[in-house]
Amino acid sequence: MTEDSKSNRIRVSGKTIGEALAAVGVIASMIFVGLEIRQSNIQARAAAYQAIGIATAQYHSGLNERVNRLLTEANFADVLERWTLADWEAYYRAQVAGLRMVETVQLQVEQGLLDEDAMSRLGYDLSGHHVALDTPAFRCVWDDLRGFVGESLRGLIESSREMGQCPVDLEALRAATVRGGGESPPHAPVSRDDA
Repeated sequence: MTEDSKSNRIRVSGKTIGEALAAVGVIASMIFVGLEIRQSNIQARAAAYQAIGIATAQYHSGLNERVNRLLTEANFADVLERWTLADWEAYYRAQVAGLRMVETVQLQVEQGLLDEDAMSRLGYDLSGHHVALDTPAFRCVWDDLRGFVGESLRGLIESSREMGQCPVDLEALRAATVRGGGESPPHAPVSRDDA
């Protein structure tokens, strides 16, 4: 073997070692970036769960005695006949706020930010019996609400339950109230403590 061929072989071997080290460096960098992305995803999920938890707590703590009463009475069709237009509007606003939170969780699940079981883990699972959605009062406001929620949530709600009929003629109540018929339906008590 000549001196030239020996140095060429060492140079080639040195070049090969350099390329191998470069490849190892690239792989190590990719692993590092992957771990950073994973950590970032974990932090994003934790932040999403925290934000939803805070929003849920604020929603519930913001409900006053009157709205709490309405949410309970919403289960009884015969009681709904005594609700004033102001009662229906307060109930409607509470439902809009609740559905917005459900829709936020659902969207984050669909986008992969939250796990598939996040709806049930956070208390927003709408499959099967759901107290708020399976009430006579909800049936009355659903036609108005359905236009304010996204197609995905609307489909989930409508595919999982039979909405049925509203036991109250809300249009007549609106018309009577707006045209000066008063806040209380004719068969309701004249005065009411709505505090």
